[in-house]
Amino acid sequence: MNENGLPFKIRRLEAKDIPAVSSIDRLVFHDPWPESAYVQELYFNPNAHYFVLQLTPAMPAHSWAERRAALASQIVGFVGVRVEMERGHISTLAIRPEWRGWGLGELLLHTALEQAIQSGARTVALEVRVSNAVAQNLYAKYDFVVVSQLRGYYADGEDAYYMRANVEGRAYHNYLQQRRALLEYRFRPQPANMT
Repeated sequence: MNENGLPFKIRRLEAKDIPAVSSIDRLVFHDPWPESAYVQELYFNPNAHYFVLQLTPAMPAHSWAERRAALASQIVGFVGVRVEMERGHISTLAIRPEWRGWGLGELLLHTALEQAIQSGARTVALEVRVSNAVAQNLYAKYDFVVVSQLRGYYADGEDAYYMRANVEGRAYHNYLQQRRALLEYRFRPQPANMT
């Protein structure tokens, strides 16, 4: 368990993480980035911010038992966001397939949005496969709307939706804080019922 009582931590990408991130990238995406792309982003792009989600060794058995032993301390996801001239762009977001459906992707998205706002972004954009309804629904939860459709955007010829969210203002900031509190509550170990 880390210092805030959660069974994972989200931290900045480090050079030692690139092989693990590249492995997830190859597992999840049809057209993965080469390791050199992450090196470029990490060392040579001052506008890029990358984060990894790493499980901590002592996960609460009541909610994570089936995945506990083999995956403790493992990086299970990552996200990247770039910010230039008040515009943020989420360049990548991935969770290992066996960890999907737990809300971890939402935590990474949340982290990227907070970083974009902290770096001065007023809007944040991203591309998503037209077939990826799960991701589109997640992005819509954070006020991303489809701006356009990019024909043949991906290497396999599939189209992408270009989505964008307005992230400025107190109301959006408050919404992010509420979502973060709900997500953290979901992962905190709950006290056993005493009867």
